[in-house]
Amino acid sequence: MQALGSHYGILAGERGETISESSSRSSLYLTSLSGAVIGLSFVAQASKFGDSFFIFALAILPVVFFLGVVTYYRNLQTGVEYVLCAQTMARIRSFYAEIDPNRADLFRQMTLQRVGIRPGGLFSRLWWQQFLTAAAMIAIVNSVVGGVFIALLMTYSFNEGPSLGIAIGIGAAAIIGLALLRHQWATMMEVAKALAQ
Repeated sequence: MQALGSHYGILAGERGETISESSSRSSLYLTSLSGAVIGLSFVAQASKFGDSFFIFALAILPVVFFLGVVTYYRNLQTGVEYVLCAQTMARIRSFYAEIDPNRADLFRQMTLQRVGIRPGGLFSRLWWQQFLTAAAMIAIVNSVVGGVFIALLMTYSFNEGPSLGIAIGIGAAAIIGLALLRHQWATMMEVAKALAQ
């Protein structure tokens, strides 16, 4: 019994660590992105959107995009770790409730669907709730970074004016965002399937 109590405490600590790491990584990415945007604005102002601006943007945006991709993947991993810890803690609470059915209300279960997402409200459908994760937030923001990079690359390479670059950039951002969200959904469903066994 004491081992279960100790294990429950360890799991609670691990859950807290996943939240802390996810917050730290997201903050690092968003701070880096903010710094890049400020740097781009200074260079744009100084160069009047000349070659210096495009060269600087084409050098800095891939780095920010890479940081966004690795932040997305790690946030997704910590999200899975969080769910696994929560599910194990729920099993321990269930065991405690079975020991003394008269005190089972002290260990009541929270209502969760498949991968630890609570039903209800505006986000009651499971597929929509994937937008509530830290990984999804980074995926959406980073897809815009990727789209802007592609737009600037097209504009600089073909020198046809911004319209073509903007159109291609919007398409690229949509494809990147959908690919990352689809990956997250597939990962969540794999976790749900593994937990159901």
